[in-house]
Amino acid sequence: MVEGITLYLSALAAKDEARATKGLHLLFGAAEQAIGASGATLEGSTLRQAQLARLTLKAWLAARSDGRPEQWRLAAMARSVIGAYDAMHLTGGLPEIGEKPAGLKNLSPFDGLDEADSQAAEELHRQGKLRDLEALRRDGWLRLDNGPWSGLWHCPLSGWPGFKGLGHHDLGAPELHWNGLPLLVDPGSAKEELAPLYRSALSHGGLSLDRQNPYPENRAGYSAPFRREVAGPAPELRATYDGAKLVMDGFARFGGHRQIERSWRFEGASLRIEDLVLGTGRPLIERRLITPWVAARDEGAVLLSQGGHQLRLTTEGTVSLQPFKRWSHRGDELPLTRIVIAVRANLPWSGALTLQPVSA
Repeated sequence: MVEGITLYLSALAAKDEARATKGLHLLFGAAEQAIGASGATLEGSTLRQAQLARLTLKAWLAARSDGRPEQWRLAAMARSVIGAYDAMHLTGGLPEIGEKPAGLKNLSPFDGLDEADSQAAEELHRQGKLRDLEALRRDGWLRLDNGPWSGLWHCPLSGWPGFKGLGHHDLGAPELHWNGLPLLVDPGSAKEELAPLYRSALSHGGLSLDRQNPYPENRAGYSAPFRREVAGPAPELRATYDGAKLVMDGFARFGGHRQIERSWRFEGASLRIEDLVLGTGRPLIERRLITPWVAARDEGAVLLSQGGHQLRLTTEGTVSLQPFKRWSHRGDELPLTRIVIAVRANLPWSGALTLQPVSA
């Protein structure tokens, strides 16, 4: 899709009608595979969504400027993509979930426009608000707001991450903001030598058994029946009356069924994450949280502090605090802490962790 838009824009600039037609053909053909009905990317990357929002807007503005007939179809596409891009923004900004696509330079689709284009883009932006968040969930993205909490979950439609290189093993690891502050985050992309680690579940705030990813690596030639035979049915992520719930069977590929049920329950300013692991065996169960807040041990709990705010994390199991890093889309290095809560237990097993504000 990116290639089609790039070809289309360069062809318009060169007044090459044949190449412009080819670019449009590539663009619309790829969009059927890359974008869901909500306008959200199916590649598992919020940064891809930002890139597509900017490029579809540029394509529409160029077609509009030349009075071309495809401007109306491009306007509808840009409205849809920008609406989903907005819906992915949490109260503290856009989570950088998944891999950074090549060529991404700016997160905002609207920067650098002249006055006339800026006014047209603003009107398109106003029209493009995504009001049906259920459509977003059906395309693999759950956006949820509850009191001071704002969250974005990514759930690949088959459970398996996308095979084009942008999807990470982040199933069950939402980004959560508290009172407008990023609290539990996705570490995003990493430098080349660390890329495999940052794509793995070990670098995301989810749950793993025996340090394995929740679903296998994906390949383009895998059929839906084959994926189901290897790792069970597609996962189910849905909103509940007090939060969100995920059910997945990906670990069943190791035997003993091993279904995971994970619930996020919001209770005012507090959060309770409940986990249930069904099956047989005695795996190492690790739950992880990745945070930019300062994390310190405090009387059997972990105290998270940021800008005068404090939350107390309580849970069972062995807790370790590990220094971690995040590189923003601009290449800035940001310090993080990876909190790992480990327990080896006979299945079935259940556990919970809570985050509660510390009273002044």
